[in-house]
Amino acid sequence: MNSTEEQFQEIWRKTFAPENQLLDVNVKFYDNLISMQMALNAKEIHEIVLPDFSARYLMNQDSSYESLLVLKSNGTGLAFGFNNDNQELCDVFNNALRTLRNNWKLAAIEGMYIASPGKTEPSPVKFSHFDNAKTIRVAVTGDLPPIDIINADGTPAGFNTAVLAEIGNIAGINIELVNIEAGARTAALASGRVDVVFWYEVDLSGGVQTDKPDGVILSEPYYEWDKFIHLKHKDKKSEASSTWDIKRGIIDLFMW
Repeated sequence: MNSTEEQFQEIWRKTFAPENQLLDVNVKFYDNLISMQMALNAKEIHEIVLPDFSARYLMNQDSSYESLLVLKSNGTGLAFGFNNDNQELCDVFNNALRTLRNNWKLAAIEGMYIASPGKTEPSPVKFSHFDNAKTIRVAVTGDLPPIDIINADGTPAGFNTAVLAEIGNIAGINIELVNIEAGARTAALASGRVDVVFWYEVDLSGGVQTDKPDGVILSEPYYEWDKFIHLKHKDKKSEASSTWDIKRGIIDLFMW
């Protein structure tokens, strides 16, 4: 949300392949996960790149996907996003997150919903209702499973609902979920349609924040990882052989 395709392309090269002078990568952004998958199916793109948990989710859900690369980052996290004039609400979420870390509930939610992603469909979590309490509208996207996931019937479920329900309980506030696509996160926040965006991606090394636009403040991260996985659809050659020549493989990956 804070980068063009060309800018991100250059950052990607410097981060993951600074010594490979022959590598030519063209980056294409999509507003949601479904449109990215459809582009891969239509061969508009060669690969999709996802955080390791989302890549493993897709592979467990659909056996036609295979992994090409596992790339280590310097540390990436997900955080809640707020308008920069809403520091008070950001502090409420940060305090609730600290409580959830200290009582191990955040770790338990992670174990329940992320450890084996895509093996089963998560169930929605019931939210508590507090009479005469403030209602906070939170944007969820379904575009980052299993952390941010929306079931086939349009109901948010799993990690996102579990974490938000616990934050609501700790803070004594009502949570209302608003389904939007990932590409509309900041617009929904800026327009006042929502008070909180469930996730923005954060570079924990302190580098360029490619997903944090101006006018947005972030909570402390509630989830962290250090791997991104490239996926493509299996072809006949990969299905026919279990061996892989690394030199030939790298040429196949990048010298189309």
